[in-house]
Amino acid sequence: MKKTIRIYLNTILLFFVPFVLFSFILAVLSYFMQINALFMNIGVQVIAYIFLFISAMYFTAQIPNKRISHCLCITVIYFLVSLLIHLGNLNYLHLFLKSLIFIFIGLYKEIRDSRLKA
Repeated sequence: MKKTIRIYLNTILLFFVPFVLFSFILAVLSYFMQINALFMNIGVQVIAYIFLFISAMYFTAQIPNKRISHCLCITVIYFLVSLLIHLGNLNYLHLFLKSLIFIFIGLYKEIRDSRLKA
């Protein structure tokens, strides 16, 4: 149980820490340089998807058993945290797609592992 909670915390930190640092760098750049808001939004979304994909790969690699149920749990956690953070500026498409990344990668790895065992 302790190991599972540690994996959950590492996954959340693996996503949020680099994402916050990158967002801070973009905020500093937009303050000193005139960067288009569209470029900023696209950059932040692309980096968010990349970091989320990396953290989902880490998470599914660390959880060997009941991967789908753990992915559903982390998806709900991520959805609720994202909903609370982006309450004023909510984009439903990105909110659902980012939440489903864990499920899709977990499902893919579960299918791949079942084919390898057979």
